[in-house]
Amino acid sequence: MDAARADGRRAGAGWRGSDGALGTLCRSVRDVVLPRGCAGCDAPDAVLCDDCRALFDRCYGRELQGSLSDMAYAAAVYQGVVRRCILDWKDHDDAELDGPFARILVATLGRSGLMAAMAAMPTMPACGPDLRRPVLVVPAPSSPASMRRRGRRHLMPLVRALSEALCEAGIPSRTSLALVSTAGGGRSVQQISAAQRAQRIGGHIAVAPGASLQGAPVLLVDDIITTGSTLRQCTDVLRHAGALPVGGLALAQAVASHRGDCEGDEGDVGEAGGDGGSPSRNA
Repeated sequence: MDAARADGRRAGAGWRGSDGALGTLCRSVRDVVLPRGCAGCDAPDAVLCDDCRALFDRCYGRELQGSLSDMAYAAAVYQGVVRRCILDWKDHDDAELDGPFARILVATLGRSGLMAAMAAMPTMPACGPDLRRPVLVVPAPSSPASMRRRGRRHLMPLVRALSEALCEAGIPSRTSLALVSTAGGGRSVQQISAAQRAQRIGGHIAVAPGASLQGAPVLLVDDIITTGSTLRQCTDVLRHAGALPVGGLALAQAVASHRGDCEGDEGDVGEAGGDGGSPSRNA
């Protein structure tokens, strides 16, 4: 039954096409016939059980040159259960993970120190000393082919949750689709080398038409950091547009540091079997 539940969730992804009503009906029938299990371990009646959720409780720092903090942070290592959960959410339409993953990234934001960096951003002289430029929370863009395949902007629920968390902390913020990708779809992050990924991404990220970025602080959000090529190019494009990229957040990274997280909880973590990206720094 565990395998049937997992196969049922994946089968439901085939109903995301233009007929949205039919897709909703078919997914509802699927969920009645095959009640869902945890995305990580198939424990019954859970979207993400406590044990699997705990795998996302770390905070790995990784260099992001060109950003104000010089860092991006990930909540987990992209392997095993974590990889399965993210792939179910990202590529198999497990949208029920939007909520748990949004809360995970909000927690990672709190651990990372990026919140304090954004709180210290300068005020807008034209608006008076009590007003700061809103922080733009910007998702790393997916290729048009990937968006058509998924049928949605999968990062947007996470981006909205982060923006709301910043506002609740007294930091003005809004979401922005400020970046677009012109790249075609390609092989998954685990199937290409670091050099191939950098070449595939290079030159295919641009500022969205009409986006106003001059002087705007930006928090970048991605699902997985593999080589770091995506976030690096996003950072470069934002800087050339006059924005102030603060740093990045992701659910997982493909290469783990062997020590520590943002709060100093140290422990040995095996390498994730990634694609040859540079090792991460202990935050």
